[in-house]
Amino acid sequence: MAPSHLDTQISDEDARLLSKIAAGGVIADWQETGGRFKELATSIILQFADSQMAGAAGFADFINQGTSINDRLQISKMVAEKMSMAKLAYDLLAGLNFNSDRYIANHSFQARVLRDTFFGFSRSSADKRLNALLYPLESFDDMLIFTYLLAVMAKLLVGEFADSRFAPLKNLAEHCLPIESSHADLALEMLKKRIPQQREKLQVSLTYWYPRVETSAGPPDSLRNQWHRKFGLKQSQNVEIKETWRKEVTTQLSALEIFA
Repeated sequence: MAPSHLDTQISDEDARLLSKIAAGGVIADWQETGGRFKELATSIILQFADSQMAGAAGFADFINQGTSINDRLQISKMVAEKMSMAKLAYDLLAGLNFNSDRYIANHSFQARVLRDTFFGFSRSSADKRLNALLYPLESFDDMLIFTYLLAVMAKLLVGEFADSRFAPLKNLAEHCLPIESSHADLALEMLKKRIPQQREKLQVSLTYWYPRVETSAGPPDSLRNQWHRKFGLKQSQNVEIKETWRKEVTTQLSALEIFA
C-alpha cells in the first residue's frame, strides 16, 4: 500500500485533485489519483472491509444462541452480508496490486483482547478494523447491544462515503448503506424482545460498550479527517458524526429504559 502522505504541504497532484473537487468534479477511478488521495481512500476501504470481517467472525459464534429459528436465520444472514460487503471492498483494491486472499490469510479477524482493555483512539490492531471490534463479546445480550451501537455508527460513516467525490467509494457505500441500516434495525427489534426480562444485563452491556463504540467516530481535531473533507471523501467532522450517533442511540435506547 502507499506510504502515508498526511503532512500539511500541498503538492501539484493534490492541488489538481482539490481544484477538480472544488469545481464539483468527481474522481472516476484510481488512475486519476495519487499518493495522498490514494493512501486516504485505501485506508477507508480497508478499515471498512476489515471491520466487516471482524464483525462477521465475532457474530458467527452467536448464531446458535438465538432463541428462535428466525433469530438464528437473521444472525446468519447478517454474518453472510458482512463478508459479502468485505469482499466488495477488497475487490476495489484489486487494481492496486492488492491480493485479498493473501491479505486475509495474514490476519486473524476473530482475535480479541481482554475484556477490560480500553484503547481509546490508539490504533491497536495489525489489521485496519475499528477498535470496537477488538473487544470480546460475552453473551447474546451483549452481542445485541454491541451490534446495535456499532451498526448505527456504521450507518452514519457509510452515509458519509455515499456522498463521496470518489466514484468507487461512493458506489460501494450506496450498495452497503441499506444493509448497515438493516443491521441496526434488526438489533433494535431483537433488543425490544429482550426487555424487560434482560434489562439489567443489557444496561451493564450498554455501560461497557458505549464508550468503546463512541471512539469509532474518530478523534476530534484529526488531520486525517481534515484531508478526508478536503478531498470530498467525507463531509462531516468527527465530532459531528459522534453527536449524531449519540442522539440517535440515546433516544432509541431511552425508550427501552436503558441509558448510556
